[in-house]
Amino acid sequence: MGVSLMQQPDKVYDVIIIGAGPAGTTAGLYTARAGWKTLLLYRAEADGALAITQKIENYPGVPGPVSGYELLKTMREQAKKFGAEFVRGKVIATDLKSDPKKVYTIDGREFRGKTIIVASGAMERANKFKGEEEFLGRGVSYCGVCDAAFFKDQPVAVIGDDDYAIEEAEFIARFASKVYFIVPGSKIKAPPEVIEHFKKLPNVEILLRHRVIEIVGDQVVKGIRLKDLETGEEKFLEVNGVFIFLGGTKPSVDFLMGQVEMTDGDCIVVNEEMMTSVPGVFAAGDVLCNEVKQAVVAAAMGCKAALAVDKFLSGKEKIVPQW
Repeated sequence: MGVSLMQQPDKVYDVIIIGAGPAGTTAGLYTARAGWKTLLLYRAEADGALAITQKIENYPGVPGPVSGYELLKTMREQAKKFGAEFVRGKVIATDLKSDPKKVYTIDGREFRGKTIIVASGAMERANKFKGEEEFLGRGVSYCGVCDAAFFKDQPVAVIGDDDYAIEEAEFIARFASKVYFIVPGSKIKAPPEVIEHFKKLPNVEILLRHRVIEIVGDQVVKGIRLKDLETGEEKFLEVNGVFIFLGGTKPSVDFLMGQVEMTDGDCIVVNEEMMTSVPGVFAAGDVLCNEVKQAVVAAAMGCKAALAVDKFLSGKEKIVPQW
């Protein structure tokens, strides 16, 4: 996981990259290779749009078919060889006006960097479930590591459909008496070995093709109403907690807390050198709402952002290409 910077108050990175998809990982490869101390913060091993893509055959130089997860792993290994440091941690807040800039993860760690590249993708949900906001903090949670212990020996529901949701659910299953893993679609978007390991946990029940109708309770969560899309029947599960790890298509930028200029659709605005309205803060990939959502395009943007960071940190007059 890396060492908490609360224990290393003097450690400052040259660049902190938020997100380790093709944009973030390519940026990290370039900045690390240029000799800059580089940290990449990522949410889960198979996180982001590329990681959940089943088959890729058109990535230049990589004869397919290869899974998005395998391609991403190859990219990350390449970045690590040049010294890029990868640390797992979901980013929830930032202070972009301070010097150095500060990044905070959901488990309470603080990381500091001279520059930031935001490459967190676009997988946030636009719509909430009925009862979700009402019971937030009273049974509804978005963080297993933070809240699982509150549900020791109690039944809970976990709503999700990918590797990140499984990782969180496995942790929650250490505490809960029963974990209902609710998947809206017909399959889980995760590597087969991850799913197989998850299925073997004795207190986990996977419910495929189940849509959440409502989270119900009084002062706290008492249960969840579902519709089985296979049979059409409705069912009620008595649970004390509901953990939600579903993705969507909105840019994942809540942690910026409005500190950089954005469009009405939460898309980050950058100049031709990928810099945001805050000096030293750059962005790349799907957070820019680029019309062409392709891994190779995201990687190219990550490269541009990294070269701009190199220019910014070294005080060069213009961007210098790397080979």
